[in-house]
Amino acid sequence: MLTFWKTVWQEEKKLFLAAALWLFGGIALSLLIGNQIHVDKANLVTGFDYEWHQIALNNIGAGLLIAGSGILLSVPAMLLTLFNGFMLGYLVMLAASHYSAAEIIAALAPHGIFELPAILLACSIGLKPISWLIRYVRTKQAVSWKKEGRAIAALLGLMIALFTVASLIETHVSPVTMSWFK
Repeated sequence: MLTFWKTVWQEEKKLFLAAALWLFGGIALSLLIGNQIHVDKANLVTGFDYEWHQIALNNIGAGLLIAGSGILLSVPAMLLTLFNGFMLGYLVMLAASHYSAAEIIAALAPHGIFELPAILLACSIGLKPISWLIRYVRTKQAVSWKKEGRAIAALLGLMIALFTVASLIETHVSPVTMSWFK
């Protein structure tokens, strides 16, 4: 099993890094132009009352949308990941006007260490079709559908597990770490 994951990582690390560029590019974009967007602070939600499974299903659905959008030559996967990064950066900028850096880290870090890799996995899966096309154009190498199917299934399973763990932490751990600052 470990050999399988090592092989998957060797094959996927370039797509994972490309996904990270899209996500962090969105964060950088929000830092550059986010202050141009004005939000009435009276409309901001200060808390939420969602169960872990509602958050998990929402995030898994978003991840599947990003991964599945690769069928359209990966463009939507790139744009959705860029948008996720933009929203993350923008929300952190909004939060920074009300909370300290330590409070923001306490709120986001516990579940973010699982959620961000899950988003990157979703984008990596969504980038696969364009990588297949580029590889075929360059080398005329056909896609091994069985091998790719196994890799995608494993990555989807890992993505779902990461989103589930992140949602459990978001609902049960993050409120505790946030309460340290009250």
